[in-house]
Amino acid sequence: MSTLTTPEESQLEAFTHTLCAELLRGPDPFVIVTCDATLSFRLGDFARLHPGRVVDVGVAEATAVAAAFGLWRGGLKVVVAGFAAFLSLRALEPIRSLVALHEADVTFLAGMTGLSAGRDGAQHHATEDAALLRAVPGIEVVAPSDASDARALATYCATHPGPRWVRLVRRPVHLDGQPATGARSWTPTRWLTPPPPDGRVLLCAHGALSEQVQQAARLLTRHHGIPAAALQVGRLSPVPPELAAALRGFPVVLAVEDQNRPGGLAAALDEALTADTVGGTRPHLVRCDLTAPPGSGDYTDLLRATGLTAEQLADRAATAVHDMKDPTASGGNA
Repeated sequence: MSTLTTPEESQLEAFTHTLCAELLRGPDPFVIVTCDATLSFRLGDFARLHPGRVVDVGVAEATAVAAAFGLWRGGLKVVVAGFAAFLSLRALEPIRSLVALHEADVTFLAGMTGLSAGRDGAQHHATEDAALLRAVPGIEVVAPSDASDARALATYCATHPGPRWVRLVRRPVHLDGQPATGARSWTPTRWLTPPPPDGRVLLCAHGALSEQVQQAARLLTRHHGIPAAALQVGRLSPVPPELAAALRGFPVVLAVEDQNRPGGLAAALDEALTADTVGGTRPHLVRCDLTAPPGSGDYTDLLRATGLTAEQLADRAATAVHDMKDPTASGGNA
């Protein structure tokens, strides 16, 4: 007799299901505007049960943002859901001119971020959105890691006004030692491994790549003999005030992201270090990001091709530690 298995909940599903439930419980009237993405965001059942709550404008991202602004001016809390690659590039100007400059209560659900939609084709890669939205004043740029974190962030988004850009992936994210269920408050930074008192390496990631940095930190500690820790940076803008203290004390810090090099996580870490008033020795910041278009393909294969698997990150960190000890090695950011 065959046994039916329940598909594992993706990060995006955990977020959208919790967000809808929290919005229904909340006091504010709301509407969700999607860009031909109602089914992609797993909102089909919600749209059938609440047809007046979901408006699909089709493949028209700028129109979705303009409609969201008008609906907000009409007294509604608004959520806009679309593929991050297209929403960030096609609608950046109305996001800035309408939503950000007017401080509108609009939350953007930017789906399939980074390389996570790799099999849909290279044009679906969202490898610029973090930098683009960080450059828009007034937009909060956030991302959850696993399903537990996604539910906590969804509750935060439902109860705190925008404008906000939420980066999501439609795949499960696996973290060990983290609560799988149960309510908790969302925080802009979260330790994924306990920070050792004599830590040599801190691996930082934003969103789904938290899975890789947690594994890499453990590989460094157990197999390379290098005390390491992993930190999830759940908010890229504004930079969390506690971030500088977390970075302080680690000689080597890795910024891990499936984004193009300028303006993303590494820039946020650099901002935190630059604004640090305590001072001390500045960590050696190693960029682990994209330096060339990776093409299309399976997500795991794309991570390997771009050097972002846990094993590759651990090797990269071990090399950076070795170079720090070698007086002939060149300094600066990698």
